Parts: sequence; structure tokens; C-alpha cells
Amino acid sequence: MSNARMIVSKERWDGLEEKERSWFVYDTMISIDKRLTSLEKAKIIDKSLSFMGGVVGGAAAFLGIKIWS
Repeated sequence: MSNARMIVSKERWDGLEEKERSWFVYDTMISIDKRLTSLEKAKIIDKSLSFMGGVVGGAAAFLGIKIWS
């Protein structure tokens, strides 16, 4: 698959046949789909890391209160 982020100049676009234009559009759509899928998966990882950080921070606060009280 070609690099979908490639910039195509107007002159080159005008010189392409309809089939080649269709492939550029198709490659771009596939690339966008892959990027959106990876972003959707990242939400789960971000939420998990936030939860673990909250647990660690809560435990540290609890120990800090117990030790210095």
C-alpha cells in the first residue's frame, strides 16, 4: 500500500486516469480506517493506565496519612 499521506499536486492529479485516482482515494480511506482503529484501542489503554495511577496515588496518600498522623 502506498503512503496515504503523500501530497499529490493539482497538476499530477489532473494527469491521472480515473482508475489511478480511485486507488489514491481507496488507499487514503484504508489508512484513515487503520488510524481510527488504533485511536479507539488507545482509549482502553489510556483508561487502564489512569485507573492504575489512581490506585497507586490513593495508596500513597493513605500511607502518607497513616505514617505522619
